[in-house]
Amino acid sequence: MDTLKFMKGDWVKEKGNDQLMQVDDYQIVETVVCPGGSASLPVTKRVFSGKVWCTWVNENKAVITQPFWEDDLEPASYRQESVRAYPSLNHTH
Repeated sequence: MDTLKFMKGDWVKEKGNDQLMQVDDYQIVETVVCPGGSASLPVTKRVFSGKVWCTWVNENKAVITQPFWEDDLEPASYRQESVRAYPSLNHTH
């Protein structure tokens, strides 16, 4: 099991950037593994790819959702009045 640094709904920013974003989802991929090294019994597993999808509102007031490497993100501290400027970013795909 992967240990995730962020939970869905957490506010983050890309390292070196001030853009406030909200974690929306985790990118999951399917991978084939061979337990015990046996190629005759491959098993498909769903695993975390290392990317998280983040959503934010750009300068044109458009809602953007984009994947980022989890290691390129850091927790964002924000002021409550900044959050009010954003429409609800909690949506389903």
